[in-house]
Amino acid sequence: MRLVFITALLLLALAASAGSPTVGDVTLKVKDAQQRPVVNVSVTIEYTSTEPYFGELHKTDVIYSNQFGIAQKRISADYNTPFKVTVQHHDANQVIDTAWVGVLDRFVNLPLADFSIRTVDSESNSLGNIPLRIIVQGGGFNSSTNASGYRLFPQYNTELVYLVYARYGGKEHFTQVIPDGRLHNIQIPTYTLEIRTIDDNGNSAPADMNFTFLGVNNITKRTVGIVGLFSQVPEGNAAVVLTHGSRTIRDVVYVNSSVVLTYVFDMSPPAFSSPVLVPAKPVPENEVEVFINITDPGRNASGLPPLINYIPPAELYYSLDGVRWSTVRMYPEAGNRTYHGTIPGQPANSVVRYYVTAWDRMNNTATSPQYVFNTYEETTPTDGNQPPIDPLAMLVQFWWVGAIIILAAAAYFAKKRYF
Repeated sequence: MRLVFITALLLLALAASAGSPTVGDVTLKVKDAQQRPVVNVSVTIEYTSTEPYFGELHKTDVIYSNQFGIAQKRISADYNTPFKVTVQHHDANQVIDTAWVGVLDRFVNLPLADFSIRTVDSESNSLGNIPLRIIVQGGGFNSSTNASGYRLFPQYNTELVYLVYARYGGKEHFTQVIPDGRLHNIQIPTYTLEIRTIDDNGNSAPADMNFTFLGVNNITKRTVGIVGLFSQVPEGNAAVVLTHGSRTIRDVVYVNSSVVLTYVFDMSPPAFSSPVLVPAKPVPENEVEVFINITDPGRNASGLPPLINYIPPAELYYSLDGVRWSTVRMYPEAGNRTYHGTIPGQPANSVVRYYVTAWDRMNNTATSPQYVFNTYEETTPTDGNQPPIDPLAMLVQFWWVGAIIILAAAAYFAKKRYF
């Protein structure tokens, strides 16, 4: 009987000890594949603790390793109960399953190693500040290279393949990486673009040059001068904005090779010939056709623009009083530089003033001198101010009267002589 009682006491003591929390330290020293400390490792501790008022509780604590790779936590857990520790960093993990005995002090080796990315152009020169997109099993993250084109990725899982995409201009270029401590290059095809600016006479024209790569992330480069050299230009569309004085040229080019582009600042306005009227002497109430040659001077002139929506680059203005002006469009004659417009018929004895304006492709505008024609009608004078008589004109007009007088005189003298 006494033996049974002692056995029961022992069983009760074991049961009591199994449900009693034991305080102790969890200490983990985390190393990578090169036995270097791993900083900021996530450590998840799962355990059971019995409390007087709440009973048995299942707890989870999360801690992180310090600059020495050490993660430490004092806990109170039920003695000899299941105890689980999960160590995670950059997709690598290690799980420790054991029973709590009041302390846990271990070294943890994770399969982690470094890798580096360098972005370079077609000539292997560094290409800095390039956005990176890293894809790995189960997810991914974004990063970028520094101004020198480098990016170090410390302590990543050596058992995984990382796809690293570099975005420049409007395209992505990638490489596959297994962390191995080495430097991996991503070469991005790039080109060199040279921009030159001149005026319409071939002289240098210094300009403020802005060149923008049009992509997901637009990149603008700027320079000032007569020659702009833009290197490391990616393939794709680019916007060119050039300013010389008050003149601006805008263009969009597709870059897929190294080229030299020359832009002309047309500073000269169009020039006019003297106009020609048809009919030369306008008639009242009849239309008058005005013809004029319009040219754009300069060896590299931009020229007059073509018809856009049937709108020509020249207009004819006319007025009867010099105050109110009407406008007529002037259309080009086929195959030459002559433009013509029509002034409607005007009343008799009208004085019609007219002039022409025109503009070239660079929007240089010119205005011709003002010209005049009239629709006066000739009339016979009826007042006392008669014009002087021209004897010669009268002789020509009335020659037959003289002939009769001469014939009559000849007959008279012949009759007197013979009779």
